[in-house]
Amino acid sequence: MFSPHQQEPSSKGAAIPSWQKMDVKSPITPEILPFPAPSHERKVFLKDLFRTGLPYMRQRVLVLGGGENGEKIVTRLLEEPDHCEVIGIFDDRTKRLRDFRHSVPILGNIDDMVAFCRKDLPDIIIISMVDIRRERLRAILRKIIVLPVNIYLARDSDEAGQSDSMDQADPDIVLFPISKVPLEGYQLAIKWLEDKILAFIFIIMLSPIMLAIALLIKIDSTGSVLFIQNRYGFNNKVIKVFKFRTMYIAQSDPTGAQRTVRNDPRVTRVGKYLRNFSLDELPQFFNVLFGSMSIVGPRAHATAMQVNNEPYEEVIDCYSARHMVKPGITGLAQVMGYRGEVKNRYMAQKRLDYDLYYIKNWSLWLDMKIIFKSIHIILFKRDNAF
Repeated sequence: MFSPHQQEPSSKGAAIPSWQKMDVKSPITPEILPFPAPSHERKVFLKDLFRTGLPYMRQRVLVLGGGENGEKIVTRLLEEPDHCEVIGIFDDRTKRLRDFRHSVPILGNIDDMVAFCRKDLPDIIIISMVDIRRERLRAILRKIIVLPVNIYLARDSDEAGQSDSMDQADPDIVLFPISKVPLEGYQLAIKWLEDKILAFIFIIMLSPIMLAIALLIKIDSTGSVLFIQNRYGFNNKVIKVFKFRTMYIAQSDPTGAQRTVRNDPRVTRVGKYLRNFSLDELPQFFNVLFGSMSIVGPRAHATAMQVNNEPYEEVIDCYSARHMVKPGITGLAQVMGYRGEVKNRYMAQKRLDYDLYYIKNWSLWLDMKIIFKSIHIILFKRDNAF
């Protein structure tokens, strides 16, 4: 929602204004994608995977890899009908595919799996390719680690080096966690309550101001009061984001491809003041109340937003990982100065770094600090609001 002067974080971490220090290096950039090593601390047996959840919650599972190990995993999963539902199998190496004894369908390759998850998000993905090379695993993770889903890499008990499991009459499959859903369980409930309660309070408090703004917009220029734009929401889903219209109706860009610059001639007289104080963002509290946004989170980007005349997702690795949570009216990147015109790839990357740090380190306390910092910036530091 709002920003101070832009800062240049050092390579070791960002210079956070007194209240927080953090290492903002993207946790999932391709250069440092995790490669799980067999270890007692990280392992979980497949038979124990569903024991921690509530008994009435069946988890939906996708299996990546259609070889012999994939069949073994699916067979074991089908033995847990009360705890999980095996949706399908994906594999981009057709020679690995085989005639399975079960009826679980083969739904396509890895790209098909990503597209499937964008439409119908599962709870768990299990990578079953036991003979996979490190480079191959990295290539796969580049595509799937941006999904808001729990991801595990499967190993046979003996392959994983778990000699103790070999004493069992029926050695089980060992899973190593690769990626975890950012918010789940009680954290998700707290975040939901925070959004609903604060959105309701802000709407009640600010309704006289919003009515006055609507009247001023109608007096100042022809056109609708609201500007509705398609932006990316949770899990890359396109949502409609509400704003007060700040540009002349004939010159506005609903796609977001044309970025707004300082002294932009498209901005109306009233729009200039609304943008300066970020008042054009106020209708987004209704987005929060309706459930498509959060108060705090990575800012919702327009679907056609660009950096250096190229789409974000083609310039910044793992860009869509910022969509692992709902977008926010304000966010960590904004209070750290990365808001406004994106002039180069460095600025775009730093936005992503802060977004991913926020996702990885979410807490209610962090949200409260970002909210109060945002209010302070609205009142006293509006350098990049235009």
